[in-house]
Amino acid sequence: MTFSICATVDGRHGVAIATKAIAVGSTASFVCRDGAICTQATTNTPIGVRTTRQLEDGAPIDDAVRTQLEADPNADRRQVHGVDGTGTTVTATGDACESWAGHLDGDGYTVAGNMLTDGSVLEAVGDAFERDADRPLDERLLVALRAGEDAGGDKRGDHAQSAALSVFDPETPRLEHDVRVDEHHDAVTELERVHELARTTGEDWTDRYPAVDLQRHPS
Repeated sequence: MTFSICATVDGRHGVAIATKAIAVGSTASFVCRDGAICTQATTNTPIGVRTTRQLEDGAPIDDAVRTQLEADPNADRRQVHGVDGTGTTVTATGDACESWAGHLDGDGYTVAGNMLTDGSVLEAVGDAFERDADRPLDERLLVALRAGEDAGGDKRGDHAQSAALSVFDPETPRLEHDVRVDEHHDAVTELERVHELARTTGEDWTDRYPAVDLQRHPS
């Protein structure tokens, strides 16, 4: 089970994801200075890595993902979605993904999920993201993730076991937010707690660390 949202707002790119597996933030969700992408269902981490490299080389996200899936012999088991800095979106759900599986597009965001109770989970994620348009991107993504969990999430009735939130601001040399829960009996709730802790205490120490310019990946 996985559900996630990718979004671009005011030049920032972000991802929030929850799943019934461990350490999802290290394998499935990606942000860069040119967009955000998730690979899930049968996760293929190289799709995320290669797509972000293509985005940084100037490729539109729909072209980049199409290239990756056309070369993938197991594309029918993949679910990939994301958005680039221009607001172009891409959504793909393979026919062999565990039902209920599907996706939706919004204005500058995408939502996708598999092994869900039904499509109302994704609708709840999208509605919550749109409803809180006056909040910062990290908060909107967390609210959207919570809405998906509360709408039913995993069709087996389980809580997500890991969750992650990442937000990239191209105007700064480091990730604006990068919070992960690698294993927990209620990962979305724990992600909310860790995010709040980072938000309220992080300002005291982040400025002590030198900014390191992020280099583009080699093509």
